Amino acid sequence: MDHLRPRVAAPSALALALIATLGLGCSNGTSGDGSEDAGRTGGATGATGTGGSATGSGGSTGATGTGGTTGTGGSRATGTGGVPGTGGSGNGTGGTGGTTGLGGTTASGGTTGSGGTTASGGAGGAGHTGGSSGTGGAAGHGGAAGSGTGGTSATGGTPGTGGATGTGGTGSTDPCADNSAALPLPTIPAGTFDVTSYGAVGDNKTDDTKAIQAALTAAVNAGGGTVVVPSGTFLSGPIMIGNSTNLQLASGATLKMLPYGTYPSSPPAFITTTGGSTHDIAITGAGTIDGQGQAWWDAFAADSSVTRPQEVNLGKVTRVQVSGIKLTNSPEEHIWVKSDTNVTITGITISTLAVSGKSPPKNTDGVDVTAMGMFFCNNNVADGDDNVAMSGTNLYIGYSTFGVGHGCSIGSITENGVSHLTVDHLTMNGTTSGIRMKSARDRGGTVTDLTYSNITMTNVPTPVYITSYYPTLPTDPTTDTAMAVTATTPYWQNITIKNLTATGATQAGILWGLPEAKISTLTFDNVKISAQSGMEIFHATGVSFTNGSTVTPKSGAAVTTYDAAVSGITTTAY
Repeated sequence: MDHLRPRVAAPSALALALIATLGLGCSNGTSGDGSEDAGRTGGATGATGTGGSATGSGGSTGATGTGGTTGTGGSRATGTGGVPGTGGSGNGTGGTGGTTGLGGTTASGGTTGSGGTTASGGAGGAGHTGGSSGTGGAAGHGGAAGSGTGGTSATGGTPGTGGATGTGGTGSTDPCADNSAALPLPTIPAGTFDVTSYGAVGDNKTDDTKAIQAALTAAVNAGGGTVVVPSGTFLSGPIMIGNSTNLQLASGATLKMLPYGTYPSSPPAFITTTGGSTHDIAITGAGTIDGQGQAWWDAFAADSSVTRPQEVNLGKVTRVQVSGIKLTNSPEEHIWVKSDTNVTITGITISTLAVSGKSPPKNTDGVDVTAMGMFFCNNNVADGDDNVAMSGTNLYIGYSTFGVGHGCSIGSITENGVSHLTVDHLTMNGTTSGIRMKSARDRGGTVTDLTYSNITMTNVPTPVYITSYYPTLPTDPTTDTAMAVTATTPYWQNITIKNLTATGATQAGILWGLPEAKISTLTFDNVKISAQSGMEIFHATGVSFTNGSTVTPKSGAAVTTYDAAVSGITTTAY
């Protein structure tokens, strides 16, 4: 929003002269967000520099005195981004006219008033741009340019000139908002439907299923709209969202699944679509979806035939958005989106952790997606299985944090192929695997054109894991023989891993292709992995380590190979 600034009294002539001579400016922008992945707020808009006015008067006797030279106006900065700061005001003092007498001497115009010096943005903060050639804060979001006003014309002198243009900051306060990988969002009509108007109570006791569904149905019948769940705890069984509808969970709202034993048998997912091919569906807000999963996990541990519901299952939808909400304790997967087009998942938190002494949350993947287009940005995921498992094409994962879980995964079913994946700016801490690709001879396809960049891993046991032998690796790469290639033979090819740093790993990596379908054309570019043991590369070709990439084990060989062509690093034969 725009911020109003108080008016201040005009400075005295003496103050203006001092400001002009010393080149004083001021910077008044507030700093930007200093949180993780911030550093994207630009410099504040510089205020107008005013040129000095100088009036030279001729001598009273004799030749006319020469008027003052040009007063140079304060500089102007094109500040960009950030909360508007106050630019430097530089007012050049006017020239003094010639002294009285014959041929009065020429009085010189006022010196140029300099704008304020550049204020740099904080770490993730807003740079404040002052006067001349001010530079905006690093990694800022460009804002509107400030305009400097040239100095007024002095009598006997030439017009003052405006200040020089400053350089605005680059980048963005939100890496998701201005991201070229972003996809079209759902179109939701303006109508609003509060679930309490349809009888929902939200007291953590009443079964509000019918009331919530009534509000969702009313929205669909009206051609779409936003169904609002206000603050409170609303118990519910399965509900369905229709076309052009946004289920919005307000801050303080918890939409809680009915507990195990009360939830319907042969359970459908908690939140699903109305069926068929649907379009424009969103789940947004600052509220929480709670699956009350522990009782389900206990039941599954006792009997693995127990069927468990997912929290969100949105299949065959064109334009899906899940933003802002928190999901926790899902009985099985948290978000399941299959055969969708243009899926956007931003700003969510998934947190489902094992409780000591109780059954673990098995198969509670964070997000399972098969899509023609996914934009996954600024999310935080910790769960009991894959943080993300994906297939499809035109997939983007960026500026996110993964905690406990099995990693950033592809597979194990890849028979429909995966292509054009970008993973950028990802932080992993305590994840079982980092970059994880898994398949087998009975479920594979072609996985190609993948780029992973700017990734930090801490205490991730296996930073890079690619296997065509899921779920069980052979004990010896020399014992397997090539088999006939089929429609389900897995291929991994054209993969780049760049600017990755991993510390505290157990094993640097496992790359294990098939003798009949080798891993091919994989580049490690500026990759630094420290681990207890090195990397194993079996049945692979065209694997290269470039730009100073290293594997540093505490013991043993850095890279062990069998039936593999590897360059750029010292290898040891198996």
